[in-house]
Amino acid sequence: MLRLSSIRPSNLVLLAAAPFIIYLFASSSKYLRSLVAILGIGENAGPTFVGFLLLFIAAALAYLCARHARFVDAAPMWLRVAALAAPVCAIGVAAMGYAAPQVLMPFAESVFFNALGENTSKLIDRSVKPWALFPEVVTQVQSALQLLLVLFALLVLAIPFAAKLPAKLRNPAGLGLEILTGAVLFYLLFMAHWQFATGVAITFRAAIFAYIFAGILGLIWVGLQSFAPTKRTTAIYAAISMSMLAASAFFFMQPKVTYVLVGSTEARIAIVRGTPQAQADIIRFGEFEEGAEQKYRIRSAPDAVTALEQIETVKTVSAAFVPVEAHTQGYPVLWQTSFLPDSKRNPALTFAVLGFLLLTLTVGGAQHKLHPLAVGAEFFVDTIRGIPMLVIILYIGLPLAGAVKDATAGGIDMTNMTRGIIAISVGYSAYMAEIFRSGIEAIPKGQIEAGNSLGLSRWQTARLIILPQALRVVTPPLGNEFIAMIKDTSLLSILSVRDMTQRMREFQASSFLPFAPFNTAAILYVVLTLGCASFLKWIERRTARENR
Repeated sequence: MLRLSSIRPSNLVLLAAAPFIIYLFASSSKYLRSLVAILGIGENAGPTFVGFLLLFIAAALAYLCARHARFVDAAPMWLRVAALAAPVCAIGVAAMGYAAPQVLMPFAESVFFNALGENTSKLIDRSVKPWALFPEVVTQVQSALQLLLVLFALLVLAIPFAAKLPAKLRNPAGLGLEILTGAVLFYLLFMAHWQFATGVAITFRAAIFAYIFAGILGLIWVGLQSFAPTKRTTAIYAAISMSMLAASAFFFMQPKVTYVLVGSTEARIAIVRGTPQAQADIIRFGEFEEGAEQKYRIRSAPDAVTALEQIETVKTVSAAFVPVEAHTQGYPVLWQTSFLPDSKRNPALTFAVLGFLLLTLTVGGAQHKLHPLAVGAEFFVDTIRGIPMLVIILYIGLPLAGAVKDATAGGIDMTNMTRGIIAISVGYSAYMAEIFRSGIEAIPKGQIEAGNSLGLSRWQTARLIILPQALRVVTPPLGNEFIAMIKDTSLLSILSVRDMTQRMREFQASSFLPFAPFNTAAILYVVLTLGCASFLKWIERRTARENR
């Protein structure tokens, strides 16, 4: 009974319902197929999971062994047992890589295959169904795995020797080994492809990374809000904003380029690649003709010469939008316009927006005796909290990501997963900033004054005095934000991120089952959130014991 009393009531309800849930999935093929599809259980999932589990155990024990090397004098018994088991496990896994590679290779092949570009990689044999790596590539992957396992075993064997070093050398050596083994564990948990549970992995990883980035951004907003103005702050930021506006005016005054639309509008219109989107839209929607509402089809051309040649050589092209100096064939001019090229217009608009925004923040800060960056951080937090999360995800995931890609000429082309993580991070950073702010304000000001009297800098006072106490205060609300973030990852399905919700939608659309996919997804989210809530509750209890 004492054991049951330590379990949260909601978890007791779930445990009581567990036999019925298990029976439901075991007896109903509809629910079983829904479970397999939503979890993302792929082919060869069993052997893949076995390989992952063995590598995970070895990496976890190695990390605990490195922790033991750092705190060998005060290590608890369970950590000492893990330190003794780590070398044996590492040697066993390395030997298995040679003696029984078929145990670890399914996971290694899956990770390597999904790290490649499926449609572009030359290492994938697309003549077989399903696609697979070429046999010679599999051999190279096996050799690389065996080498990595040997290096990993040598690393783990070196950890006990680091524990015997003097204290001055043991701490940095143990920290370095802890970072290396932690990196292996981090890769297995958060980077490697899970063929046995892809949907759960994507959902959980999106929530974890978004939570970390949102916390960092939240601390940044709180830090900016704590900035105090000085006598020169207003003058400095006013000068910076005026300089930006002057730079904007300089770019706006640059010579414009003149383009002409020549030919006829009977067929498609050829537009030179690199023409500003605003001009292309004017032609596409027929806005160059007064009173006309007809839409025209356009076609891209690499240069002006090719665009003009297409009028004669391509039957579906009857007009071209080219620079005026390139028009030498005598085609009738339908429309002529002048505009700034993107190389001048984009920096002009950027400097204008940033300069005006900074000037507004400077004036607002001067009026209320606040730092301009503090005003900007407060404005960001209030604004983001007023925008629905779905709108933030759509805005960052579609137009903003596309604008970044165009501005960098394709240099920054984020995946849908990355776009979704950034969007959730930005949205939740505003809420986490308010949580951090309330926690910091709960610390008595005498603590800050005590830090100043000890000669600590502003950063040292925040890092050593304020933040450790504030984190204990904000642990419960931060846990609630993580639970909410797990559920809001389902919104990433709008960007075609194949998390559990997206897989549920795909399976429902292909199977036409009315209830099974939705019920299965709901049960999985309940299990996931209750598990995380129990872990967070344990952290709260442990933090409370440390404060006593």
